[in-house]
Amino acid sequence: MISSGTRNMPATTDIEVQFATILKEYQLKTDVEEFDIIGKFKSLCAQRALAIGTTLEGQEVSAEFDHWDLETKLWHLVELLSSFRLSRWDISLLKEYEMSSLGTKQENYLRQNPQIIELYRIIEWLQTNTRNVDTEGVESYQMKWNNTRLAVVNKDYDILLNNIPAHNLVDTLDVDSPLRSNKSIHPHDEAVDSTNFHIIYKLVLANRVTDALEIARNTGNYALALILLGYTQTYYDPIIDKRDEEDIKDINDGEDGEDGEILPSIASGTKHKLLWTKAVYKLSQQPNLNKYERLIYSYLSGGDVSANLSEAADDWAESLLIYTSQLYTYKLQEFMINLYKDQNSDEDIPSIVILPPQLTTLDDILNALSKSGTTVSQQSQHPLRVISGSIMIDKVSSLLHNLLHKHAQDNATLNQPHLTRVLTHLAIFKSIIGGDNPVLPEDLTTIITLYIAQLSDSKLTDLIPIYLSFIPDEKDAREAYSLLLSTITDYDERLKQIEISKRINDHSTDVVMLDNTNTNNNNSNNNNQDKMINVLRRTVERVLSETESYYRDLQSSASIEVQESEDTIDDMDYKLYRSVEYFYENNMYEDAISATVTIIRRFLLCGKLSALKQFAKGKSFKSIINNYDVQLLAKEHDEGHISEETKLELLEYSQLLEALILIDDWRNFASITNDTGKWKSSAVSNSIEKTSKTLTKLIFDWFKGLSHSDDKAIYTRYRAIYVPYLIIELLEIYQNSRLNDWKYMRQVFTLINQVANEEDNDFLECFQASGRLQEFLVKVGEISVVASERGIQGVFY
Repeated sequence: MISSGTRNMPATTDIEVQFATILKEYQLKTDVEEFDIIGKFKSLCAQRALAIGTTLEGQEVSAEFDHWDLETKLWHLVELLSSFRLSRWDISLLKEYEMSSLGTKQENYLRQNPQIIELYRIIEWLQTNTRNVDTEGVESYQMKWNNTRLAVVNKDYDILLNNIPAHNLVDTLDVDSPLRSNKSIHPHDEAVDSTNFHIIYKLVLANRVTDALEIARNTGNYALALILLGYTQTYYDPIIDKRDEEDIKDINDGEDGEDGEILPSIASGTKHKLLWTKAVYKLSQQPNLNKYERLIYSYLSGGDVSANLSEAADDWAESLLIYTSQLYTYKLQEFMINLYKDQNSDEDIPSIVILPPQLTTLDDILNALSKSGTTVSQQSQHPLRVISGSIMIDKVSSLLHNLLHKHAQDNATLNQPHLTRVLTHLAIFKSIIGGDNPVLPEDLTTIITLYIAQLSDSKLTDLIPIYLSFIPDEKDAREAYSLLLSTITDYDERLKQIEISKRINDHSTDVVMLDNTNTNNNNSNNNNQDKMINVLRRTVERVLSETESYYRDLQSSASIEVQESEDTIDDMDYKLYRSVEYFYENNMYEDAISATVTIIRRFLLCGKLSALKQFAKGKSFKSIINNYDVQLLAKEHDEGHISEETKLELLEYSQLLEALILIDDWRNFASITNDTGKWKSSAVSNSIEKTSKTLTKLIFDWFKGLSHSDDKAIYTRYRAIYVPYLIIELLEIYQNSRLNDWKYMRQVFTLINQVANEEDNDFLECFQASGRLQEFLVKVGEISVVASERGIQGVFY
């Protein structure tokens, strides 16, 4: 299982941006095909590894380099196996006849057994990614065992001189002499052989057999060179395998081929290959063989590789290569034996004693490596090797499902950012290419959601729309995207998010936020637009829902205090009114009207005038109603969902906001104007008249026309909260306006008398309901004192 630790995490700066850019290019169809994605992933990681490796020359390999090196190999493995798995059903067989050569029959056998080809692809992957083999230790000379030769030549002289060698040397210098005589060669020659054979062994493991063959020749190991030559050759008959079907038919009917040619009745090369295998296997069993020479023969013949595994006890990749090569060799040998048996029923099969492979499945091999109790078992636990193993056995979906299940329980399994990134991009790629064992849609959604949260924490929100588009279900994508958008309040950031998402979806036809159907471009664009609208609706709906209880609790207070200071605007207010601006920014007039009414109701019922004014800044509710009506006319067969009463309600709010602006203007004017002369200007007179008329109309008529609607209780509460507020504000304006004209003092007392007139209006009832009656009476007393400035005439002017 993948460790949940966070140590040895790779340093990442812009790797997330680079990975996202590759997916974005694919979505925008900029000459990036499915498998180009993996190639680019691999290239990115290789560049990272190279950059780090360059700085580590002569130093110990760092954990960071190890990560990027392993991730490069991982994407290479994905590339190799995925391309084959997708194309394997299209593989056609070669023309094959009874007498076709081993090469042709073996090729067809592999094509009919794709799991064996996959095994070979894994071997190929391991060999391609083998570290460079250092060949500098090779000692090339024309005569092998030169020190032994000199010792044998000088043997008689040594006896005459009583200088008998301490070691028991061979008597002859042929390559089989140590095996035949059970004697040894000179220690120096043995050391040279060990060095050379070790290098040749490493080259063979890396599939650099040509280089190994050259070294064997240059070091006088001609027998080994011949064995390596036999290993590289798969026999194809240049005549039989080139015959066309008609030619073969003629010969089978008894007609001779060219120059009286008679075709063989069995596959050429099978017996030779089996005999080669038998010879190499027997060599590997010789007790006096050099250690590394034996490793070569065991590996080539697929024999007992226990010693090979011991030699590779600190290298996971080499251990895996040895196991898989043994299994692959066994499969081919099994095929050849069966083939030879079928075609030579009357002839004895060459007596080849090849042990069955030590492990018979990739699953068993990977499990054995993880439980080996050596350094290899520790290396097996590396997250990228675990993922690589799941790719080999085509169980990425199972691994991801188990990891996500465990993460849901402990919330820590996937707390390594680089691991989440790799799994997310692997899951996305598998969802793009399809094929067997697909990632479950819900698991793809979950891993993408986790990665989105990671990007958000890293302040990389620009990248999030790219990944949202790969969520399989539009509803899930909408939920995830709305969750992100609901947290963004910055205007520029919001516009950027919407623009990125629109651009991706407008160019995409097979990713999540689009239907996987064949439609024309216009329909596709319309679908994209509809889906974005759904996302924005869900975003606002989410915020409205999340904040509902907060405002409901505030509204439950018996008396509501009108809040006008900007300090009273809290985070909840800000989040609420900023969310609705998505509708305004995207010309969603119907949604804007509905959400605006909801928000204003919440603010007014809680006394939050400051939040209301901040929300309404720069907005014209009259204009949005007009825009809605025009938009509705352009849509055929769409009656809309905004009632006339809702429009009237919004206009009522517009009147209140107009009054609030006038009140703020008057307060600013009164606070900075100490010169009595300034009050006498015509501009001030006009302003007083406009303000008093606006407030008076509101006081008398505000929401009176809608008092019989289903929302009568809400409108009644509005008047209870804001009629007293407006009356007191108007009294204050009248009181200050006496500096312009004393006539406004008479209007003060007129308004006071109207409050007392319960038969004609609801003013006194509103003061009582709001709990501000005492405040009103205090204000009346204050006004009476001010009016007495001019004596009795001032009061009864």
